[in-house]
Amino acid sequence: MSEPKYPLLGSCRLVLTIMVFFGVYHLMALRFNLSMALVCMTNDPTEDVKSRDISNDSITIVDDEDTHSQCPSEYELTANDTEVISVSEPREFTWSKPFQGALLSSFFYGYIVTQVLGGYFSDRFGGKTVFLIGMTTLSGTSLLIPVFARLSPGLVVAVRVLQGLASGLAFPSLYNLFSSWSDPGERATLMSMAYAGIPTATVATFPLSSWLCYSGLDGGWPMAFYVPGTTGLLWCLMFYVLIYSTPEDHPRITKGELEYLRGREPAKKRKLKVPWLAMLKSSAVHALWITHICSAFGYYLLIINLSLFVREALGFKVLDNGFLSMLPSLGMLILSTTGRLFDYLRSKQFCSVSSLRKLFNSIAFFAPAVCFSILSILPCQEKVAHVALLALGLTLHELAMTGGFYFSHSELAGPYSGVLFGITNTFAQIPGFLTPLLVSTMTQHGSLEEWYQVFLLAGVVNVVGGLVYLLFGKCDLQPWAVETEDMEEDGKRERLIEEEEKC
Repeated sequence: MSEPKYPLLGSCRLVLTIMVFFGVYHLMALRFNLSMALVCMTNDPTEDVKSRDISNDSITIVDDEDTHSQCPSEYELTANDTEVISVSEPREFTWSKPFQGALLSSFFYGYIVTQVLGGYFSDRFGGKTVFLIGMTTLSGTSLLIPVFARLSPGLVVAVRVLQGLASGLAFPSLYNLFSSWSDPGERATLMSMAYAGIPTATVATFPLSSWLCYSGLDGGWPMAFYVPGTTGLLWCLMFYVLIYSTPEDHPRITKGELEYLRGREPAKKRKLKVPWLAMLKSSAVHALWITHICSAFGYYLLIINLSLFVREALGFKVLDNGFLSMLPSLGMLILSTTGRLFDYLRSKQFCSVSSLRKLFNSIAFFAPAVCFSILSILPCQEKVAHVALLALGLTLHELAMTGGFYFSHSELAGPYSGVLFGITNTFAQIPGFLTPLLVSTMTQHGSLEEWYQVFLLAGVVNVVGGLVYLLFGKCDLQPWAVETEDMEEDGKRERLIEEEEKC
């Protein structure tokens, strides 16, 4: 890859990347703030089970030489442990574990519905419009959650479903924007910069939400919804003013940058008919959605449920919980810079793009599988080490986002990348509503042994995803994408010839 002919600094595509970064930040912060807020809002439902086994007037002290099977329960305090939470910290709501699982899942019931529509509408009407509609709805409804929670828990579920519908429209539109606003040689760099908003959001959201719980404003926990909801609406206003769907629409783009992105001839706007049947028959598409769903399983399992694991199985207080829960996202944020590494290795042509993608992707799937699978080997007293090993696994999985399967959508589908991402991301939301329900069923007592089984399952799913992409994944433009464009051009030429013959 040669160096960009038009510098990134001061360019319109840099403005787009920065704005999308903050947009993605709010998109994820408003999705996952409920996970930490639940710790602040609700009492631990597993305490009812634990209280049957210990009395409130006694504390069990366990000698350090006890075996793993004799390890003290998470809710039992050691004499010198000041971090571990006592049996209870009163909260405003008492919601059952099944309801909390259903509430965490509700967002994804809406999210899965509009994925394909989001990709289709963004390809047809422009990424800016679709992304803006989704983000405005998501931010505005966040302000309603505290009010509805105090009226009826069912209303919160309804709002979360609506937020999922809005987010499903927003996320696929980003592929459309970057397909228009980036050269293939720097696309991985720009998109990894923008998508760094994902780990940044979860790095900030968990400790910020836990701190807001102690702010005392309206009970503390409502601020976890008011603050990101308000800043999200402010972002929407800035995005509306600064961003355009295509370089040709931008009134302030320089001639040099426009030529760099489109060449000297203006891009021809064509209405392309989506090759639905050909896409559904494509083995590369099937490999991609299977890989995507396996990736999402491990990601959602940790991001949605980690704060519950830290509370139930490890027993940390809210502030400690917030900082521990952000560790996986902090690692992901650090590795989000590896998009530049991928572009560098690609430019040096050490191997084919396909081999390089599969190398990044294999590390991203198999390394976390090892981390999740060996978690039970750790001594149960090493509570922080448990979180650290989970964080390492999710950190290494970021390689899939910066150089792995995540970029195959635009490589396979070209002008239909938004639609393809909508398809694969629809499948990828199944773990979003499945994992909270699965966790609530598998961890009725909130014990470490129960959680070990959950993480072992995540490791198996990661192995499946890594193998599918390694064996069947592709990274080149598929024939159905090329053929559709050619057929439309051939049809236009035939019509012109017929008109000329009539004259």
